[in-house]
Amino acid sequence: MNLQEEILKVKNEMIDEFDKRVEALKVDEQELPQYGDEFCYVGVNGRIFISEWDGFASEKDMLEIGNVFKTIEQAEFAAEKLKVEAELRKHSDVWNLEKTQYTFSFNWEDGRFNVEYPDYKQYANGYYFDNIIALQDAIETVGKDRIKKYLFGVED
Repeated sequence: MNLQEEILKVKNEMIDEFDKRVEALKVDEQELPQYGDEFCYVGVNGRIFISEWDGFASEKDMLEIGNVFKTIEQAEFAAEKLKVEAELRKHSDVWNLEKTQYTFSFNWEDGRFNVEYPDYKQYANGYYFDNIIALQDAIETVGKDRIKKYLFGVED
């Protein structure tokens, strides 16, 4: 292959890559609310509100933090997830490598919660308990099914 053919090949590859990126941007733009679209969001009190997209700064702020939903069901799920997380935070402590703490994980194979001892790293769920009894109380109080559904996305 001579130099001219090589340059043409690189140029065509760059054009193809450019076209792919433009198409990806078009898809992303379609996902964003357009003027007049109806959307749902979770209010400060946890209630679900339905509004019409005007593109105001406050709406863009809500979109940026993930508080804009296409359906009421999506917004209700998000609101309940926030409630579950808040309830778990009330029962849990801040991670501290200097003391013995426990956390939980979910075993996808058998559908059970596992008690973990995070001895050297923080776990993804972010909930830490000073003893197993506190951990079990939190799971019982918040509810295993709610934790499975809203933290791990698992419904029985």
